[in-house]
Amino acid sequence: MPWSRSSLSSLLRAYLFLGSFVLIAAAFAYSYDWVRKVNQESQAVSQILARFVAASALEATADPQLRSIFAEVVTPSDLPLILTDRAGRPFVWHNIGVDPDAIDVETISQWNPSEEPPPVLRRVLEKVAQFDKGHDPIPIYTGGGTRPFGLVHYGERRLASELRYIPLLQLAVFFVFLALGYTGYRSIKTSEQRAIWIGLAKETAHQLGSPISSLLGWVEIARERVSQSEEQAERETPPGATAARASGAAGESSAAAAGGDVERWVRLPASALHELLNEMEDDADRLSKVAKRFGQVGSAPNLEMTDVVPIVSSAVRYFRRRLPHMKKEIEIRELYEMVPHVSLNEELVEWVVENVLKNAVDATRSRGTIKVEVIHRHETECVEVRITDEGEGMTSAEVRQVFTPGFTTKSRGWGLGLTLAKRIIEDNHGGHIWVEQTEVGKGSTFVMSFPA
Repeated sequence: MPWSRSSLSSLLRAYLFLGSFVLIAAAFAYSYDWVRKVNQESQAVSQILARFVAASALEATADPQLRSIFAEVVTPSDLPLILTDRAGRPFVWHNIGVDPDAIDVETISQWNPSEEPPPVLRRVLEKVAQFDKGHDPIPIYTGGGTRPFGLVHYGERRLASELRYIPLLQLAVFFVFLALGYTGYRSIKTSEQRAIWIGLAKETAHQLGSPISSLLGWVEIARERVSQSEEQAERETPPGATAARASGAAGESSAAAAGGDVERWVRLPASALHELLNEMEDDADRLSKVAKRFGQVGSAPNLEMTDVVPIVSSAVRYFRRRLPHMKKEIEIRELYEMVPHVSLNEELVEWVVENVLKNAVDATRSRGTIKVEVIHRHETECVEVRITDEGEGMTSAEVRQVFTPGFTTKSRGWGLGLTLAKRIIEDNHGGHIWVEQTEVGKGSTFVMSFPA
């Protein structure tokens, strides 16, 4: 079964969605792994620095050279540290958001841990409890002693805490991107559907306009001929005499004889009357066809195995009759091969052929030739309808947009005819329609292919 345009479009959208999802998931997994490794490295550096502080803190207080090295290592670091004694009194802290000089050492030494601490110490002790939840404190030993003199409490470096939020930030960006993409896609689809429906309404008016105008024209011709016949009857009626119309009803005849309104005979040649009736019947059939066509838009049409040649020939005859009214000297040449029957809907395919033919006629200047062919392409087992004109042609950019809703190169057009043609051929019949060749100033060839 041939792929339709809608199924291919759905597959493409699914492929793009899944491909984008896989790429984003891979990027997220890679970033998460990278963040995890950097975080582990940061944790290792923090622990090493904390152990260095624990091992050298006491010695640095007595050795000036070691104190200088200690300051050079600890001060530039962003590692938050708190040194406490065995009883839990904090004497030194760094990078915890509390000024080290906010309280003097003597006050800290006199504070009893069993009592309520001063406000500054309370903030430092809260940090100690917070640090100990994430990392075990490192003991500080004096000399060769086995009992710790104090403890080093340390937290996370700023880098490690920031890295933790990167995956969450990526997820947030992904969902925002997904929401914006979905909103944009819905907006584009809504605009496209709005353009299609507006264009469809205008195309309906355009399709109905031709037969309606023709019917009004035949009515006007009929009135003119009636007026001419009445004038001729008046000239042929002797003075004082009246040509009463035989109504076939006794009441009407007696009313006319009693001085009522008198009706005249209208004499029309039988050939003229038949011509008027035939033309009006053709236009009425045309209106019926238009109604059937639009009634099948948006639904699955009934397809039957049919010869496409009579359908194409009927569309050509319709345009050939209209050419004299367009003030163009256009010759339509037909070349039909013996082709196998194909599964199609007669009304819709005739509509497509008329749309393409109309574009060919509109593109052709005051004179030219349009070639219409129906051939059997044996290598692809398809029946092709080919329409070639000698019109203005198209640029490569116009060819890419020629089936886009709302696109038109004409000053008066809604840009929906070829869009509907593509939908009918590809979605409803499983075929294809394309511009085979075109050249600016030399014309174009449109091809409609149906699987045989």
